[in-house]
Amino acid sequence: MDVKLTLPDEVLEALGPDPEREALEGVLLLLVGEDRLSLEQAGEILGFRDHEAARWYARRTMPRSTAEASSGPDQVEKPVSLEDLTQEGLKRSRRFLKIRPAAKGSGLSDVSINHDKYLAEDG
Repeated sequence: MDVKLTLPDEVLEALGPDPEREALEGVLLLLVGEDRLSLEQAGEILGFRDHEAARWYARRTMPRSTAEASSGPDQVEKPVSLEDLTQEGLKRSRRFLKIRPAAKGSGLSDVSINHDKYLAEDG
């Protein structure tokens, strides 16, 4: 089905050299974001393979404040797909929270399992 869309010149210019593709991507981003179309369906429409749709969606929906706060292209935090990382890559990554046990006082009781009893006895 063809749809005719009239856009102001400044919007058309902002869409770049392929305004039809950009308009299609914009509509698909909206539909995926509103759960009216799956990411997989959008990826098929755009001709993406494997995890390309997830990367496209993550890149296009990155919060503007993250991109604007960076002082250069190396400062932008890029989305990470765990499927793309090896175990070695995960170990080298500094993006994951590492919780180290306390030097003193750690492991004396298992509050996570016995929390009701712990709270009832006031510690």
